[in-house]
Amino acid sequence: MNRVSEILGIKYPVIQGPMAWITSSKLVAAVSNAGGLGVLGTSADNEEIIRDIDASVEAMRAAIRNTKALTDKPFGINVFPEAGDPYGFSKKMVALAKEEGVKILVVAGMVSPKEIKAWKADGFTVIMREDNPTVRGALEAEKAGADILVATGCDEGGCMPGLSTGTTAITALLSEYVHIPVLSAGGIVNAKLALANKVVGAEGVFVGTRFILSKECRASDIAKKDIMDTHPDDFIVFTQSNGHSKWRTTPHKYGKEGLEANKQGNMNPPSGSFYYGMLRGDLDAGVNTVSNLSSLIHSIDSCADIVKELGDVFVEE
Repeated sequence: MNRVSEILGIKYPVIQGPMAWITSSKLVAAVSNAGGLGVLGTSADNEEIIRDIDASVEAMRAAIRNTKALTDKPFGINVFPEAGDPYGFSKKMVALAKEEGVKILVVAGMVSPKEIKAWKADGFTVIMREDNPTVRGALEAEKAGADILVATGCDEGGCMPGLSTGTTAITALLSEYVHIPVLSAGGIVNAKLALANKVVGAEGVFVGTRFILSKECRASDIAKKDIMDTHPDDFIVFTQSNGHSKWRTTPHKYGKEGLEANKQGNMNPPSGSFYYGMLRGDLDAGVNTVSNLSSLIHSIDSCADIVKELGDVFVEE
């Protein structure tokens, strides 16, 4: 049996990226019911912006319970190490996961051995996704007890690594150095690309853009159409967080202004609002961010079809 599937208790080693606002209990349950692993993003199911931490925790509690009402299969939630969580939001989310019986944490950020060990001691399965993945970070996460690593390349959408290593390259590197399973993330939009990364060591895939263009994703139809209509040469990439991360976006206000700011020496321009942009469809209100291979997606399909297409690459009948 595939090691990722065995660890997570799922049929196909296809993990849906959290994607903050545009995830929902409906999307997560659809992925999990199809045999993959759905993951609730930090604002899943929220219909308005919530700024209070305790209110956000209770909103996530509702999203977890909504998901449980739609699936009896495993799913996870997105959390962050303390270094990237100055207000203690994620710490409360971990406590909530424990209360609600969610056993899988998808951790995004810097590798924190102390926290990984604590999460493992609390009985969680830990999928570690380092923002800027490195071999040293992977070895550190493995030593601390992480169950699965995500090899994120600069082909991805969302908050891209500041490093310029492509998905296939970082997958090959991490899988060569660690003994635990590695998932490829970035540009996994069809079976051909899943297979390419399997060849270099991936034991599964971590997928965002392909699930944005799914029937169950609550991203705005305007945002979806914009992604489908954008020529692959027209995406804009700009640097943020003083070089720690980048954004790739369809060519609208924040992308154009971010790129111009970089040219003027500002390496930390704003990226706008995902709530108003990708969820509500105001394309000038925030980045509409996707993989550089999104033009290879030719239809909006069900999560069941997407999971099976990508998952069949890794499952031997």
